[in-house]
Amino acid sequence: MPFLSIHTLTGDPDDLLQKKQTHMDPVVSRIAPEYGAIMSITAKGPDGLITVNLWESAEGSQAFTQRPEVQQAQSRSGLPRPATFDRYTEVYFEDYRHTK
Repeated sequence: MPFLSIHTLTGDPDDLLQKKQTHMDPVVSRIAPEYGAIMSITAKGPDGLITVNLWESAEGSQAFTQRPEVQQAQSRSGLPRPATFDRYTEVYFEDYRHTK
C-alpha cells in the first residue's frame, strides 16, 4: 500500500533548500528508488520548507532512512529535525501524466 509522509522544516527557506539540495538530494535521488520512492515535492513557505514524499510502502521508507549514507547526509546537511512529521498509510493517487 502506498505511504505518504509530509514534514516541515522551520527556518530560512532559502538556507534550508540550499542545504537539502546540496547534501540530501544527491543521496536521496541515488538510493531512494531502490526502496520504492515514487516522488518527492518540496515547497518553500514563509517559515521554512514542506516536503511531501510518496513511497510504495511504509516499510521501504523506513528501510531507506536506516541506510548509513542517508543518516550521514542528514548529519552533514545541518538541517534541523522536522518540526512536524505526518504519516499516512491509506493513500490513493492518480498519475495524470499518463492519462489521455
